[in-house]
Amino acid sequence: MRPEQLRTAYRIAMAIAVVLIAGVWLRVLGPWWAPGSVRPDDVAVDEAAPAEVGTLQPQADAAPRPALSELRRLLPQHAKRANAADLAAMTAFYNKPGVDLVWTSEDGYSQRAKAAIAELRKADDWGLRAADFPVPDLPGEPLSPEAAAEAEITLTLTLLKYARHARGGRIPDPSRISNLLDQSPPILPADIVLADLEAAKAPDAYLRALHPKHDQFIKLRELLVRLRHSGRQTTGTKGADDGIDFGAKLNETALVSQDPGAPAPPLSPRVAADIDRILVNMERWRWLPVELGTFYVWNNVPEFLTRVVKSGKIVNSDKIVAGQPAWPTPIFSADMKTIVFHPSWGVPDGIKRKELAPLLRKSTGGGLVALFSGAPSSRDVLEAHNLRVYRDGRQIDPNQVDWASANIGAYDFRQPPGPRNVLGTVKFMFPNKHDVYMHDTPERALFARSFRGLSHGCMRVGDPRRMAEVLLGEDKGWSKEKVASLFRGGSQSVELGTHIPVHMTYFTAMVDYRGNLRTFGDLYGLDARIGRALLGREVRFKTQSYDAEVAAILQEQRRAERQRQATQASASGPDNLFDAISDIFSP
Repeated sequence: MRPEQLRTAYRIAMAIAVVLIAGVWLRVLGPWWAPGSVRPDDVAVDEAAPAEVGTLQPQADAAPRPALSELRRLLPQHAKRANAADLAAMTAFYNKPGVDLVWTSEDGYSQRAKAAIAELRKADDWGLRAADFPVPDLPGEPLSPEAAAEAEITLTLTLLKYARHARGGRIPDPSRISNLLDQSPPILPADIVLADLEAAKAPDAYLRALHPKHDQFIKLRELLVRLRHSGRQTTGTKGADDGIDFGAKLNETALVSQDPGAPAPPLSPRVAADIDRILVNMERWRWLPVELGTFYVWNNVPEFLTRVVKSGKIVNSDKIVAGQPAWPTPIFSADMKTIVFHPSWGVPDGIKRKELAPLLRKSTGGGLVALFSGAPSSRDVLEAHNLRVYRDGRQIDPNQVDWASANIGAYDFRQPPGPRNVLGTVKFMFPNKHDVYMHDTPERALFARSFRGLSHGCMRVGDPRRMAEVLLGEDKGWSKEKVASLFRGGSQSVELGTHIPVHMTYFTAMVDYRGNLRTFGDLYGLDARIGRALLGREVRFKTQSYDAEVAAILQEQRRAERQRQATQASASGPDNLFDAISDIFSP
């Protein structure tokens, strides 16, 4: 071959090679640089996450399996017995593109379904009732599409009901039992539960995780399991101001493995009553927020005790005076925002209408009328309690008002700061619709009593200076000396940089660090009412009685009323009137 021909052949071969190499380059590496393309490593592919058993995802345009079609047909027929929100969530869930049956197939229940059913049957050990969550057994032979669909519907509705009950849904509105219970159980929406259950690798663990994780709930639950499976009594303790351990951790190995089919031992009346009391108080924990806060104040009314908790540890506890049965302290959660030093006191509407108005209606406008009638003047009544009256923000003379016909709600009554102020030197404000708060009091002798249901709803704190030190030390890093200077100074409001949750609770039973059940008096008579709503039967609790203390208080109040009437009859002046009813306006 001539040299020219060799060169031509070489050039042709090189051109062909270039074309072939370019084609391979574009095909393999082109997406890295082609305009608008996405590099492979920009897309996250989870190769280690296989699809869950029972959660088949067919193509959106694929025809639904016969069992799914049957489910969609049968679901509306459950409207009468199903929770409306649950049914609506299920309708949306099973009609979304690509969905299939989650729990059943023509072969019966999936393994995930069997795990969930096993957990439902242990509901009694969580303070619920297993009888509320029936699931039908399926035959061994293959199921028809209709039977598979019906089983899927029944199990899904049952799981949603369990999720609701685990979060306090047996009594979704506690205020229907008593308007003192201003709480909203943290029930999860049904659509979220369905999505969570579909995605859960272990649905039984998911169901357990729905229950409260609060330390005392865990301890009550552990005690419940021991009582039900052993029938042994515990030693009850009463009245101590300490002994509550916040270090509880859930022992799932010991508690989840209980055999639900094992025969329960005969229970003595006392153990049966203890179990009922535990169930009532476990339910109260379900009504609290899922997270109480890393730093919070906990006021337990029947215990007459306040605690400050930080990271699960009690950093301060103190006696409190709570509302008397006629003026009960409400149960709710709110955020503390302000601490007021040397506060003034504004008389709440309830006290104005129930106690102050009758006194003013019986008073006079002073002058000769007061002299001859023997009744104190309106000014005398208010001055006896160091009160000033205001209308539209302007102080007025109470003797110029006809209190017999006046709307007392249109007037403000205030007590200025000072040694006679019923709030003492400090109050802790967590705004709420009940107008209750925590505060100091000049009546220090009250904290020596075992029964301290003596206020008009607000909580008086045994050592308010220590409470202020703890709260402001946490919020602002202030020293004791800095806080002490506020007590020595004048009126001042301190806004908290981070709001502090305050939880007002009504627990009549807790577990101490020895594992014993501690009980407290049912101050407002709520246990039996909650027990009836919860258990569907009458329950009676033998609890700490305050009958003697209440009787003594009522006798003291009657004596004060007689002295007040005698004072009015003799017109002996405001000093004696103050002595007779000096405690009547304490919040």
